[in-house]
Amino acid sequence: MLAETPNRELTYWLREGRSSNAELDFVIALEGNLIPIEVKSGATTGSLKSLHQFMGSIQATFAIRFDTSLPTVNQLNAVIHINKQRKPISYPLISLSLYLVEQLSEVVKSYLE
Repeated sequence: MLAETPNRELTYWLREGRSSNAELDFVIALEGNLIPIEVKSGATTGSLKSLHQFMGSIQATFAIRFDTSLPTVNQLNAVIHINKQRKPISYPLISLSLYLVEQLSEVVKSYLE
């Protein structure tokens, strides 16, 4: 069981691979869930490959992305490679504007209800 209060230490995730690495900006425990967080400095761009790798290897319920776009919730579908095998994954991605970072706990509570 994960802690019910947010962890106060900054934690990130790194997977070192033979040909490439995957890294997430933050991973927190909140409301009993392990939550991966990606932070982008601009609008929604990029392929989120590291986030897909994390979601395919760790069974998190959803993921968070902070960027400069308007808040949205989208169901992401992707195919990752694990041990030379293709694995389809699907998960909700909550995209939040950077100014909502202090409201993360409330957003997560609301989403889970």
